[in-house]
Amino acid sequence: MISWLKKFLGNPQSDVENEPEESSNEQPTSDDESNQNRAWIGVDLDGTLAKYSSWKGIEHVGKPIPLMQKRVMQWIEAGHKVKILTARASIPEGIPPIQKWLKENGFPNLEITCQKDFQMIELWDDRAIQVVRNTGKPVIRPSMTSNPQAPLFKDESDGETFEFVPTRNS
Repeated sequence: MISWLKKFLGNPQSDVENEPEESSNEQPTSDDESNQNRAWIGVDLDGTLAKYSSWKGIEHVGKPIPLMQKRVMQWIEAGHKVKILTARASIPEGIPPIQKWLKENGFPNLEITCQKDFQMIELWDDRAIQVVRNTGKPVIRPSMTSNPQAPLFKDESDGETFEFVPTRNS
């Protein structure tokens, strides 16, 4: 799993951790420009990185979810760029409470956004439904939490319109 993630996230020509990435002849003019052009992992806030049960206002962010906190910190320590991708960032007053929460919970100053771009390689989100690339088929797993909330087609059929991924117990 770790080797797959390393390969997926970049630097496939090397098995050496933290080896500098090869770059083109064009040199970025600043660290900010270089950072903007890096691949990044999007992590949702509410329900993914922070506990969420109901909306309690723009200032309230739940406690960190330990497993995701550890995962995000390991990605950052391994040199991967992580952004908080949240609807809260769609209004300017939504960002300062997240910045404060990140600092209070030991995270570095991560970029906070509500937009995907071409450098986003993956999104971790409690509301997302995975879709098989270029097919429109949702990946269905036999779990109450992974089934889509949006209605499926009346004539949905396994293999034609969705991918069924059984669990080990199925």
